[in-house]
Amino acid sequence: MRSNHHSFIDSFFIHRHLRPNNKQTIMPKTIEKPPQLKLYYFNIKGKGEPIRLLCAYAGLPLEDVRFQSYQEFLELKEKGHLAFGQVPLLQVTNSTTKDYDESSAASTQLVQTAAILRYLATLAGLHPTDNPLLAAKIDAILDQEADAFAGCTAAYYYKRYGMTPLQDDKLREQVFSNISNEVLPRHL
Repeated sequence: MRSNHHSFIDSFFIHRHLRPNNKQTIMPKTIEKPPQLKLYYFNIKGKGEPIRLLCAYAGLPLEDVRFQSYQEFLELKEKGHLAFGQVPLLQVTNSTTKDYDESSAASTQLVQTAAILRYLATLAGLHPTDNPLLAAKIDAILDQEADAFAGCTAAYYYKRYGMTPLQDDKLREQVFSNISNEVLPRHL
């Protein structure tokens, strides 16, 4: 595993184009010390990238641990170190005292990209806690992405979902064509 930090170009883009008024952080002042956040994911953008971008945007410190091989992921999964056996996984370590002391820290594993994003957005003050209707609209957008790409995910990971007929390359190609030309346009 290797811990990565955003490249200069990624940081420049995030600071210059995404943050409102180029503020250094938008994290609410009520958080004295944010929890320690450690993301475990593959060395690709995939489902981990929205988490990385949200942390960068909100000024939340994130340790980005990327598996250097699929075998590395499988070893953690087989040892039961991954909640639901999945990644992305966000390890959240909170202090139980005002002065952070590692011996008093409680650690929790969060999985599922949408749940992680909601947690981080709430932590950063980006997900409304005082306006349930607005929060629901934001959640609907997040859930729409999951619906839109459910077919792609199932077709790509056909073995995981028990869709062994998709082993046939021609059938899988037809499924992806239908998803691209018919399903996705209806969702977007």
